Amino acid sequence: MRKDTSLEFLRGVAALVVLNGHNLAAFAPSANGTGDAAAQSLKTSPAFVAFNGASAVYLFFVLSSYVLVKRYFQTRKAEYLRLAAIKRLPRLAGPVLVTALSSCLVFKLDLYFFEDAAAVTQSKWLSSFGNASKTLSPETASFADAFLQGAWRTFIFGDQYYDSSLWTMVVEFWGSMLIFALAPIIFFLQARSALLSWFGVAIGVFLALQVNFYLCAFPASLVLYSLLAMEFRSKPWVRGALVTVSLMLLGYAGSAVGIYRPFAVLEIAVSDVGLRQACVSIPASIMLVYAMLSVENPPSWLSSKAARFLGEMSFPLYLVHVPVICSLGSWMVLASGSAALATAATILGSIVAALPLMAFNNWWVQALNALFNKFRRSAPATAAPETA
Repeated sequence: MRKDTSLEFLRGVAALVVLNGHNLAAFAPSANGTGDAAAQSLKTSPAFVAFNGASAVYLFFVLSSYVLVKRYFQTRKAEYLRLAAIKRLPRLAGPVLVTALSSCLVFKLDLYFFEDAAAVTQSKWLSSFGNASKTLSPETASFADAFLQGAWRTFIFGDQYYDSSLWTMVVEFWGSMLIFALAPIIFFLQARSALLSWFGVAIGVFLALQVNFYLCAFPASLVLYSLLAMEFRSKPWVRGALVTVSLMLLGYAGSAVGIYRPFAVLEIAVSDVGLRQACVSIPASIMLVYAMLSVENPPSWLSSKAARFLGEMSFPLYLVHVPVICSLGSWMVLASGSAALATAATILGSIVAALPLMAFNNWWVQALNALFNKFRRSAPATAAPETA
């Protein structure tokens, strides 16, 4: 199975969509209408796919799930799952810890202006530091607390008040643990019958739903391996249709307005707007990833250095963009009164802030891999005398 560089491009685009969506929520909340205001917002059009951060998060989860068990699928060696499970928290915690401590420093220096900016833009999202569980101040922010949050609490308990975008980390961590447990079962069933593996995935999705509907993206994404195993040679126009339909569905934000009015039937069965979006976004994300993976010879721009760079920057960009919106972007809207200038400042500032974090993230991944590889190589030698 080849290196899927096209997935790096998807990951980078998803991070930009989240950035766009939060810029909209902060500086143009009317265009990001919620509840009854949805009918007068961008949510009526498929163009909202460029701002639909929630759908982009589901795409993140599907991509993550697929990649995490790929090596095990290729080798069927359980050691790769065990190693991935052990590495998962420290791998995520490195850049998250840096982000939480940096945000604490910004709080201490009193460089967050989101409350004053929210009074100008009338954004509830911005006034709450991006829907953080609580709002801090220079006096209440604590480096010790930020350290604990970045090192482990955000992954185990979901704490995210130093950077509200960290709410996904608890889903990412526990979702990863879920698929590490499910993958051997699903692939065992797949070796016997595709139908059995689909049934196993359905059971996994049902169990995840009992905890949190966001977790459903992880077991659901395992159907990608069953689809790819069929080796169906789709024609270019079929793949184009899959991409088009999936992008249109990823523009759905849980409200039956505009072009998404037919989804009113979904509201009859599902009352929770978030769950409605999950019902559409998860299959759409799987469809989009499958369309990308089924391309035999992807165009050069999908496997270019620029696409790989975009993928490498995706996680750091995701981590830093909310603090940048609440500091630099909020300051700009207060100084200029212009939402456009605030948005431009946020995009540029997020990219600049993401670059050093990207360098650290790459170093951190390499350091962890070297450490675990050294441990794996030395393990048999230390075990030998005991066995003898």
